[in-house]
Amino acid sequence: MQPSRSDPPTDFHDADREAMERKIREALETLSQVRVTVMNHEQADESVLEQRVDRLVRGYSDMFALKDRLNVNIPEDVLGYVKEGRNPDEFTSQFIERVASENQFTNGKIAALTNFKQEFEAKLQEFFPEELNERQKGETSQ
Repeated sequence: MQPSRSDPPTDFHDADREAMERKIREALETLSQVRVTVMNHEQADESVLEQRVDRLVRGYSDMFALKDRLNVNIPEDVLGYVKEGRNPDEFTSQFIERVASENQFTNGKIAALTNFKQEFEAKLQEFFPEELNERQKGETSQ
């Protein structure tokens, strides 16, 4: 069961991660507000714009201070997706599909080898019954 956003963090690192996520959400909201202010720019809006940019800079500063307390490994491929402006969930979906396909391929190989082993043992039993029985007796006495 996944913890909800309102559940308290379970350890120190979770608290830092949650703080970083909160700062990122705040920065995104501030960026949206800056965009609206710039699009509807009037002389009276300059102080509002300045306040929002200051809030954004403080948020970035807070994120920078938090970064050293986080131990998060992000695959290079995911970062590449983000740099290209693509959704990282797309990477996850493609990765899962690829792993499922490789798993199916491996299971097919295992089934083929199991079938081959059974047929091989049957042919050995058919053509070399004494030798096979001697080998099996030797294996059980060890």
